[in-house]
Amino acid sequence: MLINEVANGSAIKIHAVINGHNVVLLTSAIFGVSGGLLVRPMEYFGKYMEILEPSNCEIRNKRDGRVYKFVSTTITPVKTRYGNFHLIKSASMLEPENERKAERFHIEKLGLMSINGNSLDLKNCIVHDVSMRGISLIIDDNTKINIGDHIDVMFRYGAMLHNYELSTVAVRFFTVQDKKAVGCTISNINVDLITLLVSMKKELANLDNVPETDLNPEISQDQQVLEVEEDIAAAVPERPSSITIPAKGTSENNPKTLREQRKEEKMAQQAKDIANLLDLKDI
Repeated sequence: MLINEVANGSAIKIHAVINGHNVVLLTSAIFGVSGGLLVRPMEYFGKYMEILEPSNCEIRNKRDGRVYKFVSTTITPVKTRYGNFHLIKSASMLEPENERKAERFHIEKLGLMSINGNSLDLKNCIVHDVSMRGISLIIDDNTKINIGDHIDVMFRYGAMLHNYELSTVAVRFFTVQDKKAVGCTISNINVDLITLLVSMKKELANLDNVPETDLNPEISQDQQVLEVEEDIAAAVPERPSSITIPAKGTSENNPKTLREQRKEEKMAQQAKDIANLLDLKDI
């Protein structure tokens, strides 16, 4: 399936890295256009985001109820006659999850782990996702793990920050956005884990209730698509103040963010005030 074929109202999760932090962004599809998928606008600390590096995305398509995963090339804010939105672009096909596999749920929480029972040398990790059969952990480059090692994982999750403890065995290595990760099988399916997965499944079910977005009930969706495409094609450089998440190795070529500009203006004003004080001292 192509990205612009996603059904209106489909729930979307985007796993991005912002200022070195892993974040999960939630939005929903409006409709596909020739340039990608128009989605509801997303903000980070009150500013529209422009994500220029590839991000892992997950869509629960309302048309068939299946979960599709893909990698976005860019996610940019766009201004249309109907307001501000985001446009997700991707050159890859959307592949549905293999329904025979255990359903995975993204966690993205900081955790602690011990390797082969060494509880005196706890290591930091990020719990990337979890299922009834396994768990994946993003680990530090300096953390040494071998296939077959026993890993005890602890992390907190939920509104009450309940502490979860799992005993696992390392079975494979992979990368998540260029970060080292290890996949583990779970050796103790306890009540806590089952309760967690059931609650997360209910959260996903609620995403199916996202209503479709009709930008203009007076015209057809096909006509709405044409109007939005015209607006995107004729977009002027001005748009709401946004933060830019640069692609790797291109930070020097990107314009300064609003925060950086304000910081420089503040420092310039402070230098001016100090100079005025020195002038008064000379008098």
